[in-house]
Amino acid sequence: MKKSIFFGFLLCVLVGVLHATQKADKFDLSADNVSASGDIVTARGNAFLFYGDIYMVANKIIYNKQTRQAYLEGGAKIYQGDVVYLDVEQVDVNMDNKHTQMSNVYLQSGVGMWFMAKQSEGQDGKYHFKNGVISGCDIQYPLWHMNVSSGTYNTDKEYMSVWNPRFYLGAVPVFYLPYFVAPTGNKRKSGLLTPTMSLSNKQGFMYMQPLFIAPYDRWDMTIAPQIRTQRGAGGDLEFRFADRDNKVAILQTRYFQNTDEYTTLYNLKNKYIYGGTFKYDTQGIFARNNDNITDGFFADITYMNDLEYMRLRSLNAAFNTRLYESRVNYFLNSNKHYFGTYFKYYLDLSKVDNSQTFQALPQLHYHHYTDSLFFRNLLYTFDFQSKHITRPSGYGYFQNTMSLPIGLALPILNDYISLGANIDAYATSVSLQDYQGLTDALKQPLGKNINYSVSSYNVSINSDIARPYKHFFHSLHFEALFSGALYKYTSEAVNDDRYEAYNELINQGLPQEALAVIWNPSDIVDVVKNKHKVDLKFSQYFYGKNGKELFYWRMYQRLFMQDSFLNSSQVLRNELGFSPLDGLNFSGSVFYSYIRKTISEASVNASFNKWGLDSNLTYYFKLDPLYLSSGLYSPQGNTGFARGTLGYDFGYFRLNTNVGYDVGLGYLKDWYVTISKDIRCFGVALKFAQDIRPTLTADNQITPIKNQYVKIEFRFVPLANTGFTYRFKE
Repeated sequence: MKKSIFFGFLLCVLVGVLHATQKADKFDLSADNVSASGDIVTARGNAFLFYGDIYMVANKIIYNKQTRQAYLEGGAKIYQGDVVYLDVEQVDVNMDNKHTQMSNVYLQSGVGMWFMAKQSEGQDGKYHFKNGVISGCDIQYPLWHMNVSSGTYNTDKEYMSVWNPRFYLGAVPVFYLPYFVAPTGNKRKSGLLTPTMSLSNKQGFMYMQPLFIAPYDRWDMTIAPQIRTQRGAGGDLEFRFADRDNKVAILQTRYFQNTDEYTTLYNLKNKYIYGGTFKYDTQGIFARNNDNITDGFFADITYMNDLEYMRLRSLNAAFNTRLYESRVNYFLNSNKHYFGTYFKYYLDLSKVDNSQTFQALPQLHYHHYTDSLFFRNLLYTFDFQSKHITRPSGYGYFQNTMSLPIGLALPILNDYISLGANIDAYATSVSLQDYQGLTDALKQPLGKNINYSVSSYNVSINSDIARPYKHFFHSLHFEALFSGALYKYTSEAVNDDRYEAYNELINQGLPQEALAVIWNPSDIVDVVKNKHKVDLKFSQYFYGKNGKELFYWRMYQRLFMQDSFLNSSQVLRNELGFSPLDGLNFSGSVFYSYIRKTISEASVNASFNKWGLDSNLTYYFKLDPLYLSSGLYSPQGNTGFARGTLGYDFGYFRLNTNVGYDVGLGYLKDWYVTISKDIRCFGVALKFAQDIRPTLTADNQITPIKNQYVKIEFRFVPLANTGFTYRFKE
């Protein structure tokens, strides 16, 4: 039976220490067998020593009361918390200054990094060693390791610094560094991050070296200079700040200077590329600790002078969107009320400048949620929006819009059917700015103020039916909504003859450039509000016993009673989904126009993810709305794409493929093939890829450039990831 001795004579030791300025640490020693001879205490068999926040175990512990020296031998282990971080054959520990001398050392961090050395010494959590081995893999057969001439391991600050590390994959040397520093814990620390390198026939040797600076818990920053030997140089600065709720705000700026030769060779619009980004998302700004009210703020603001600004964030970044939206939103929400204010700024990089791009600065929104009026079944909602749409060149406008539907909802036939009826009072007022010279389709000049109001009726009938069966659950929904105008008032600029005249220009096939300078009544006001129409909806769902969706089918059709032009653009929407087997999913949609007798939009998606296989096939097709409404079915009006992905783990390696094809223009958009292997602490991947990168040229045209490259990446877990990319000429 294990004996536990709390030494009486250790009280003398503690008293002797207490006279010092430092408070004595807790001390305990126990073993299966403990003996004492003078100042020497010997503990054998499951020996245990507790001192301060560290406890040690060994086959044998010898403690000297006079010198306060402890000697451990035979499978000695030292713990801090629940982690074994030191495993030695022999160790001498001075209890006063905690200086240790060890032989056959094994030391492990909390994240799995370890080192081994023949001899080591340390004090206050800092260990120095020579001729060591470092890895994060299994100790017997490490897939990767470093041989180092010397090093320091700091357990308090959680980092390791070594000299002359030689990296090995198995027994094969890979590369050498004169000096290397790596974190051994999860706490943020200042230092160099893993560099990225790439080689391109177009841009030369590319190198990016991030520097991470984290002086405080609340904020940190990253400085990432980069050089591209045949293109130029620049860098990033990213600042991050955490608020009291740990919501992170990000402020980033980037600058890059192309060489004169590169700018001329590729006819680039901008020699200097620059911009900035601010992102922040938080809640509980003013309405904090309130169960009835919540509020929030969202900001995503970016300014850039070139498409390349986004691509230069890394050596292999992709960005293909010419129109970029920046937003600043704030909302205040309660059980009955919602208030929001939105700022939207659009950056169109395909234009010479953004002087004619509409901006929403700002937009205000108030909404009163559905509520009872006088009695339970009489319901109403209220919505108000105010917009300021502006631009430096061309007309802008102020617009105020309100909607007030009031109606009844009556369940009948034991709630199998529900009837609804409401009257919606809708009104909008527009005040044009800088509108001089703007004419409508009848070549009539516009006035400054445009008013539009309509009182419309809405009558609905719907039914929701659900029934459980032995092996599945079935639900069915049907709804028909009839609506139209009871009364309307319109200014001349948005009345029916102006609206029909503009539609006639579309039917005549007038070019889009010519239409852009003519007033379109539908741009600002919702003319659909005063049209008599019916909306038909149908849906049904089947669910399995475990609640999994097995099948769904949704249909929607809108019909206009008196407007043939709007009716010609309406489609029958069909959406279906099917999951016959675990891991196998099909879904698709078809939008069919009875008037045009053609499919205007279609999509198909199929995926199978099981038995180590990950696969997906997507097809999408859409007729351009301008061509569809005019009846001109030119191939140039079609947009669409097809994409397929396939991944499978063969055991020896994993294969991932991805290919995208532009259906409308008929060209291969992008593809890649990746061969990778992950074995616990080590991973390697080889990627072959091609994509199309739009580039902004000096004549303000978006010119596509084919980009082909091969990339190899190494993952040393938990140390770092590194890789190398080689780009081919177009």
